[in-house]
Amino acid sequence: MNDNFLFGFMDILITAAGTYLVYVWYLLKFKNVVKAGVLLPSQKQANPKCKDIEGYKKAMSGKLLAFAISALIAGGVGLYSDYVKPVNTYVYLTLTAIFLVILFLFAKAAKDAEKEYFN
Repeated sequence: MNDNFLFGFMDILITAAGTYLVYVWYLLKFKNVVKAGVLLPSQKQANPKCKDIEGYKKAMSGKLLAFAISALIAGGVGLYSDYVKPVNTYVYLTLTAIFLVILFLFAKAAKDAEKEYFN
């Protein structure tokens, strides 16, 4: 197995995760559905009771959309670089670093919102 295959596989996973995150954002924003496993830890999956769904939507929808877009961009640029034309290494690493920073910020925001809006 070569490095290009491994990077390509990771980029496919990141792009697929970004697509799923857009779907989770849509559910939250337009259907008032809080998707456990993404927005809540698995312990809360059985019966999530939100104290204020509108406040939760306001707090998390923008962050979730930013996370989804960063995943789509990082994965898309990675796929382009792997299978079409190599992208500058610094551009690729910068986008990956931005994606990881947004991932950690999103995880912290989701944890804080869980404490504030759920029992």
